[in-house]
Amino acid sequence: MERKRLPAIKARIEDISKGKYYAQEGFNPHYVITPQGAKVSRVRVMSTVVDKFMAESGKFASLTLDDGTDTIRSKSFNNLSVFEGIETGDDIELIGKVKEYQGEVYIVPETAKKVEDPNMETLRRLELRAQAKEWEKKRMAVLGNEKGVSDLDELKKVMKERYGIEPEETETIVLTKTGPAEEGAPAEKESSKEKLLKIIAENDPGEGCEYQTLIDKSGMDENSIDAAIQELLDEGSCFEPKPGKIKKL
Repeated sequence: MERKRLPAIKARIEDISKGKYYAQEGFNPHYVITPQGAKVSRVRVMSTVVDKFMAESGKFASLTLDDGTDTIRSKSFNNLSVFEGIETGDDIELIGKVKEYQGEVYIVPETAKKVEDPNMETLRRLELRAQAKEWEKKRMAVLGNEKGVSDLDELKKVMKERYGIEPEETETIVLTKTGPAEEGAPAEKESSKEKLLKIIAENDPGEGCEYQTLIDKSGMDENSIDAAIQELLDEGSCFEPKPGKIKKL
């Protein structure tokens, strides 16, 4: 049977480091289930190199990467040339496979290149926000149809036929759905939106509040901010006059 190469999923480092790692046997790829419930095996991470190590033997090299959400190591045991020309302080985009050894989740690199355009960071943030919104739509669709079917297999079939959601995605959503603790979520989410609206209003010099200001002043993680901002945008409470800026209506 022909084995297809898995797509490289754009992700924050904390999505990987705070996810749950699953090792599989044979040719089945290892993967991480992110806190949002996404299944990730190959990743595409944009970050800053905060440390580079090259073994004297020439048989091992690693980069420590930081994207503002967390740090992770990318470790190469054979193809050390993948890190050629990359130094501490460089902004890079790295594609690789998620692996784990002795409790440490890391990335085995396939490609790594410098990011020269400073606008790419803002673009990636917007891409990740759109990706999170799309995943949430899938999650709500799956959970909304779960009670109307007899079992997981029927649910997979329904979601594929009606929504184009792959069976593996449906299974992941069902197995990682939030339980009874979710009951208090709406009030908490509403509070988060109100907090962000207040910060936006207080820190808008005229062209909108910087996204980074929301991170610095809210005390919330980026995933929570993205989810709340997306709801504010959808309901028309605020808009984005420029990439990376949010303005209250």
